[in-house]
Amino acid sequence: MAATMMLIAALLLWSSEALQHRVGDSIWSIPPTINFYKNWSSSYTFHTGDSLYFDFDSGLYNVLQVSRGEFDRCTGDEPYNAAYDGPATIPLPLKGVSYYICNVSNYCALGQKVWIIVEQS
Repeated sequence: MAATMMLIAALLLWSSEALQHRVGDSIWSIPPTINFYKNWSSSYTFHTGDSLYFDFDSGLYNVLQVSRGEFDRCTGDEPYNAAYDGPATIPLPLKGVSYYICNVSNYCALGQKVWIIVEQS
């Protein structure tokens, strides 16, 4: 009985640990297809407490957290957060939808943008 309780406690602890998600499972760059990052994000479940890891070289790329409107327009005029030095780790403290783009040149229009749905842990 004690061993069973310890196993249950260990499983609960393991399942509640925050995860770091490497965006795109690779470097944050212009993707091979326009829907690359959309397909990537739809294959994962994100929870509060997790983080996103954007692996990019400073000066070549950036990552901006933006509104839905700016995401759709690929503008970063009023970002909520911005990371110009890479790599960047962005925590996911709140439940909801978050939008991220690269606003270097026309990279966002080429597909370097991602949106995620964060669920409560």
